Amino acid sequence: MSLTSVKMAEDVWLTCLTHALSTETEEIMGLLLGDIQHSKNGVTALIWGALPQPRSDRQKDRVETNPEQLTAASVQAEISFI
Repeated sequence: MSLTSVKMAEDVWLTCLTHALSTETEEIMGLLLGDIQHSKNGVTALIWGALPQPRSDRQKDRVETNPEQLTAASVQAEISFI
């Protein structure tokens, strides 16, 4: 079944917005944390956390993060989930 809706906590939206506004000319990236809820109406993604990632490369045509930052974010995500 495909995703039919997304619900995001207000603080997560503000985190994403702040990260997006931190630069006007470069892409941004990060991890969204959440759960999937199945119902008779479809599948909803319930987003409860965001982990913005700093850029490791300053080129305008790409967004890259280094493996250490991504690993640290994954560990933080696992801790947050418990």
